Amino acid sequence: MLIRELVNRSLDEIRQSLFDRINDKQEEYAAKGWLPNRLNLNKGIVRGLIEIWAWGLYQLYQFLAVVLKQAFADSATGPWLDLHCKQVDVYRKVATKAKGLIYLMRVDPVGNVPLQAGRIVRTLPDGMGQVYRFVTVADVVLIDGETEIAVEVIAEEYGQGGNVTTGQICEIVTTIDGIDTVENRADWLSSEGTNAELDPPLFERYTLAWTGLNGATKHAYEAWARSVTGVVAATILDQHPRGQGTVDVVLKGAAGMPTQALIDEVDTVIKGTGNGDEKQPINDDVLVKSPTPINVTIVAELVLTHGAPVDIEAQAEARVRAMFEQVENVSDVPPLKIGQDLPLDLLRWAVLAVDGVKKVNITSPAVDVEVAGDGLAVLQAVTLTSTWASEA
Repeated sequence: MLIRELVNRSLDEIRQSLFDRINDKQEEYAAKGWLPNRLNLNKGIVRGLIEIWAWGLYQLYQFLAVVLKQAFADSATGPWLDLHCKQVDVYRKVATKAKGLIYLMRVDPVGNVPLQAGRIVRTLPDGMGQVYRFVTVADVVLIDGETEIAVEVIAEEYGQGGNVTTGQICEIVTTIDGIDTVENRADWLSSEGTNAELDPPLFERYTLAWTGLNGATKHAYEAWARSVTGVVAATILDQHPRGQGTVDVVLKGAAGMPTQALIDEVDTVIKGTGNGDEKQPINDDVLVKSPTPINVTIVAELVLTHGAPVDIEAQAEARVRAMFEQVENVSDVPPLKIGQDLPLDLLRWAVLAVDGVKKVNITSPAVDVEVAGDGLAVLQAVTLTSTWASEA
């Protein structure tokens, strides 16, 4: 029986139960002197009181349905789930901002160029029209004779959207005298931006907290790894991947491939700092690492039946990217897991969900992409074009 069915009563059912009770007891109550005469249940003061009582009882049942649902962790939501998690020392992760290095560049290397903190750079609009802005965080100087300088930036907004890919940061918003261009290069992120943790992954960590109580099992290692903000998934290789007694903890970060800072933080959580705060038994040889990247370039032609090609291509690209990275407003495309293959049928499914797409002709990859247990498919580039379906 569903939890709600235990206390699921309609207003009509409650009203009728009051009518039945009063009718059954009127003669008895009159004989005891509790009622002067038989009550009229159809109108008047008594009917008004019955309606008030029925409404009050109905609200009580509604409240009980809510409380009963929230009393169990597997059906609890929001702050109620937070209360259950607190009992096992698990807390909801908060949103963070992406941080990293950009390069400011100039053509003429003559003279010093002071660069004050607070300069703003940004991406071009993505497939969903989103623009991501970043702010420099320190005063630096591009010295005479140099054509470029690395500058630390932080995203203006919280969330995974700030984990942009290589080359996306390409516009200077705040004019900087003496600087011509800006770019972010490979591995530019130093700290991933993350969204506030939703209920489903929080409940998964709640469950791991219980299953991990049996010692240094794979569940315990996954729970410890996923307790770190920025880790969205962890695969535990516990069948002696590097020899007897070894365990590998493979991480997926909010940006896909984890930063070294994230790997180091998880390593510290599991191994401790040498002050007796380590998690795992001393006999385990634990290696925390990033997945082996399996680079994927996607080239496809969409065969359309109706709609605006530019809009359809943008929606299709957003759905493809959602497999590899966080994309706003795309929630029905599950992200690829560590060790998950990328079949061509999965790509077709993601694109065919866009209204107006009849068929998808995929040029690259030519075959299904196979991923090892410690690997992760990483998107390098996506190019989508479109053509109209023939009437035949």
